[in-house]
Amino acid sequence: PDEAGSSADVLTEAAVTSHTAAPVVVGVDGSVGAIDAARWAAALADRLHVPLHIVTATPYLGHSPSELAMAARVAAMADHHEWADRYLGAAQAAVHADRPNLTVTTESSTASAEDALATATRSAQLLVLGCDEVSALGALLLGSTTLATLDRARCPVVAWRGGSAAPSQRPILVGVDGSGRDGGALGLAFELADRLDAPLWVVHSWALKGFADKHRPSVVDWDANTKGQWRRLNELIEPWHRRHARVNVTRIGESAKASHALHIHAKFAQLVVVGRRHGGSHGQRIVGSTSLNLLHHCTVPVVVCPFESEVG
Repeated sequence: PDEAGSSADVLTEAAVTSHTAAPVVVGVDGSVGAIDAARWAAALADRLHVPLHIVTATPYLGHSPSELAMAARVAAMADHHEWADRYLGAAQAAVHADRPNLTVTTESSTASAEDALATATRSAQLLVLGCDEVSALGALLLGSTTLATLDRARCPVVAWRGGSAAPSQRPILVGVDGSGRDGGALGLAFELADRLDAPLWVVHSWALKGFADKHRPSVVDWDANTKGQWRRLNELIEPWHRRHARVNVTRIGESAKASHALHIHAKFAQLVVVGRRHGGSHGQRIVGSTSLNLLHHCTVPVVVCPFESEVG
């Protein structure tokens, strides 16, 4: 059966040459990294034939209710009001210098960054954020704009890093495990590979140690288990490959944790695509997940696709 209906379908169906198409959205804060992220997002929007929307908002300062935090918020709002137009102007100028024919709109929001960006994801194809590495400690204590936005995002979010100002023809790496139709990750990865004329590497991993812990090793048919994993991988890929037949696909099976398997191959890729479940507590969704591991360690852009947790 064709695994349609995932988050990737939004991108596929909306990616048409039209000023009304859902845009690629990028958040900027005046930093050099944000400007480069905007240039990368513009190059991607150009390849998808959609507009670019540049957003700036009051910095995310966590959810502490203390008087000091409230004072910091007031100061941040005043600072944002003074500098927002300059942030947007610098990003728009850099984008137009690269791609003068791209349709670009801008928005200065008085809302906090996590609120403004979460709202933007409701009508965006992709949201791009220039970000540094996200530490597990930071996620537990304060969080970050990236994590706060991922927690509420309704479209795929790109945590941009690595210094490249445009997508390339290096491989796109996607991790799959069959959950929630892979969260749209597999379909989105095929769509991006097709649009960017890039090869696609599909990684399916399985931890034999955990499997052996539940079964007596002496009675496990390891060969049958491995063949079953490869069969499942081919079943996941087939419907998407039919829709994107010209994409050059490499299937990779690893007997390892998903994060480790993806890190092995990420050094050769231009970006990594993974899925992330909605539902459960913030800690269950983000902390300790493959997504957080990649956000913490990966040196290339990480695309995180949200999907609904399966019930039952």
